[in-house]
Amino acid sequence: MNIVNALLYIMLKINKKYIFWPRTDEEVEHIINGFTHYPNVLGAIDGSQIDIKVVPHTQHDSYVNRYLRHSINAMVISTAEKILTYVFIGFPGSAHDSRVFSNSTFVQNIATHGSQFYFPNEECHILGDSAFPLKMWMMTPYKRRPALNRIERQHNYHLSADRVVVEHIFARIKGRFRRVIFINTYSISKAIEITTAACVLHNFCYMNKDQWEDELYEDVNEQEFIAEDNDEETRRAQLKRNRIARELLNNV
Repeated sequence: MNIVNALLYIMLKINKKYIFWPRTDEEVEHIINGFTHYPNVLGAIDGSQIDIKVVPHTQHDSYVNRYLRHSINAMVISTAEKILTYVFIGFPGSAHDSRVFSNSTFVQNIATHGSQFYFPNEECHILGDSAFPLKMWMMTPYKRRPALNRIERQHNYHLSADRVVVEHIFARIKGRFRRVIFINTYSISKAIEITTAACVLHNFCYMNKDQWEDELYEDVNEQEFIAEDNDEETRRAQLKRNRIARELLNNV
């Protein structure tokens, strides 16, 4: 085993030590207090494309993204302090964020165990953009239809002000760990391991106050808007979002 593979092995072994969901009431409170614009936020979610070499012929099409490059998806949840609390890496690059999310272990655990697996109560949630579904545990922006009213605009501003932290995460990771800009390997599993190791190193650095603010790699991840479902859970989530929006406007 050469030194690069040895370091990669170590990073993967300590993965859960540096990337973990909040486990105590104190950790939950600390994360919520870090988000200052939107109430009861336990994280902000976003996805990024990680470019890779051409994959095996049988998997060629599924890994071609909208920019006609081969890639895998990397989806993360971040605190306001830029610490990753969840990563889901390796879904084919052709997939939309909403499809990646629906196949993630995060959603699977909620489907199996309920939202209490991650959230202490129904007041807590993560923040997503319009590529993600509105849930009781996932607040997203109001869609333009064709125009937003004052309450909706104010809501979207506060949500975006707190969620912007995750939009810069992969710009920082790719700026600091340049290997992640283009992973020069034919192995999907190796590309996943390298990306995961970069996420571990990112957390290690930020937990030790070694932050990265310079040379941000431009990370473009435009996503289409998705329609909101009309089921009972979504209607409950809409009522929750409407209540938060009114409270945000009253607090201005």
